[in-house]
Amino acid sequence: MPKEPTTFDDWYVKSSYQQFVQREGLPLYQGSALEDLATLPLSDWERRGGKAAYTRLGDQETYALQVVEIPPKAQLRPERHMYDSVMYVMRGRGATTIWQEGEPKQTVEWEEGSLLTIPLNVWHQEFNSSGDDPCRIIFGTNMPHIINLYHNLDFVFNNPFSFKDRYSHSMQNYFSNQGKRWNLRLYETNFIPDIRKFALDPYPERGTRTSIMRLSMASTSIGMHIMSVSEGTYVTAHRHDAGAHVIVIDGQGYELLFMPGEENHRRKVPTNPYAIVAPRRNEFHQHFNTGKGFYRMLAFRGTSLRYGGGVSYDPARTAQDKDPNAYGFKISYEKEDPAISEEYYKELEKNGITLRMKPVDQGRG
Repeated sequence: MPKEPTTFDDWYVKSSYQQFVQREGLPLYQGSALEDLATLPLSDWERRGGKAAYTRLGDQETYALQVVEIPPKAQLRPERHMYDSVMYVMRGRGATTIWQEGEPKQTVEWEEGSLLTIPLNVWHQEFNSSGDDPCRIIFGTNMPHIINLYHNLDFVFNNPFSFKDRYSHSMQNYFSNQGKRWNLRLYETNFIPDIRKFALDPYPERGTRTSIMRLSMASTSIGMHIMSVSEGTYVTAHRHDAGAHVIVIDGQGYELLFMPGEENHRRKVPTNPYAIVAPRRNEFHQHFNTGKGFYRMLAFRGTSLRYGGGVSYDPARTAQDKDPNAYGFKISYEKEDPAISEEYYKELEKNGITLRMKPVDQGRG
């Protein structure tokens, strides 16, 4: 039996999630940006093997990342859990074996650029098949929310319930199905072999020559999207609730972050693969492509696109451009500080990029 608390400090638990990470003996990275997830220092992971670290970004404990490295010719120990998890491969090749208790196992092979959903509370185990090289993967999860909600690790990691409405071995082509487009910029699938090559839809509401695809995967409660910004282009400043984790997967650029009313104190964060930015609640942020070719990002953000929780899916969300109090409000090009584009064009000139946004797109000039 746990010892009964006798003082307030013994009784009060600030964060069950942070307690869990401390118990794991792994690093917990905080803030709102990390320079490179592919080289982030990790520690030995006794519970599953390999090396790992956790994040707590954007001053929130709803969504987080597990950054995991599997040594050459090695594998992680199996686990299951009551939080949602989506796996992205930063480096290497390997496979994940997935199964429900009492059912046959299914194996999905992956490589750099692959995106794979782990169905809720199924057993899963990851293997490195990269020869003599380690492979590094990240899991986007809502682990902090679930651990803080139940604050019982036995319930989270040793729950026998099988969500067979979400996954069963009898579901044919669960990971090999090509998926389905349900709406403009909305696609449902459970596995993408390489998101760097995945086709996206135009997204003019967010910026010139910008495209996006929002993803619904395995009925998770995690929203995701892939966004691409063309050469010589940047995205309008926008804001939303905390929890979004924007990971650069291709190209080079920078991010601007600032709070409402603090436009004169913008923070500039240089980005290359695999930099990550996680804005705080209502913090404006912008994505700038300063390289040749496309600037592509993967975002774990928001809630499920299939289960709206009372909020209808609106692919355009045009009302948010007009109501400054709206969720996802953005600042259009014509209303932003002209110094933003001036600084951006200087970056392009320095990098030898001649392509520019047209003045008419900005409402100036």
